[in-house]
Amino acid sequence: MTWFKVDDSFHSHPKAMAAGPAAVGLWTIAGSWSNANLTDGFVPDYMLPRFAEDAHELALKLVAAGLWRRAKGGHRFHDWGDYQPTRETVLNERRKWSEKKARQRAGKQDQDSKSSSEGVVSPGDTPGESPGESSPSRSRTRSRTSPKGEVTPDDSLRSSSPPQRGAKRGQRIPDDFEATPDMIEWARTNTPHVGTRETEAFVDYWRAIPGAKGTKLDWVSTWRNWMRRAEQDRARTSNGRSSARVLLEHNGLHLKPETVANLEGRARFEAMDAAEQLAIGGTAS
Repeated sequence: MTWFKVDDSFHSHPKAMAAGPAAVGLWTIAGSWSNANLTDGFVPDYMLPRFAEDAHELALKLVAAGLWRRAKGGHRFHDWGDYQPTRETVLNERRKWSEKKARQRAGKQDQDSKSSSEGVVSPGDTPGESPGESSPSRSRTRSRTSPKGEVTPDDSLRSSSPPQRGAKRGQRIPDDFEATPDMIEWARTNTPHVGTRETEAFVDYWRAIPGAKGTKLDWVSTWRNWMRRAEQDRARTSNGRSSARVLLEHNGLHLKPETVANLEGRARFEAMDAAEQLAIGGTAS
């Protein structure tokens, strides 16, 4: 876990005071998101509406105050590397931590292996000859003799249940995710009014979702559910303008198409019932 660091005198900094409380709130939330996703202070435009109302207007205030600067496709924090951990630093620390834990686990396994080898009667041994065996009674509780005269471990010491396999874990959307010929053929049959831009919106939306919420067990099934919802939305809005788009225009916001697509996609996912979300590997709210 990384932390977005804010100096305890930031509240009285001229830049913060010039931007205003609402803009500073956007600055703080966006900084937390950037650290969580290791973007080194870059905040894409399509994420701003998720952080605050009137986010684009607040972003202009942050740029004017010198807390942000405009970048291609979004905004970037001013002097991010001077105050926040960089992606390279975080990844190096995580690698060192993983290596340390791996060494600790290896040492524990060696110790457990050594401990378990003590007190076990090996084939051909007699009780008391193996390390740690001090009495015949102890050896008899840990081994038995087969009809061939071989000493084998006592079945009563074995677990009656087979080792359980680890549960399948969800994965983030692949970097090379795209509609295959089979998926395109399925879409032509089942969602004929939804074009390829819907797949692009699907990919952009799920790449922007941080943490475990952005993982799924089956991305093709998730895509099919997304396309079905898009087809239903298209059928419900005969004029081709969704309720999300009308709301954004009513509030006087002018957003890029991919921003609107991300918001509509989130609305479709939240409109699914719990069973549909669980079926595609989501988390039912």
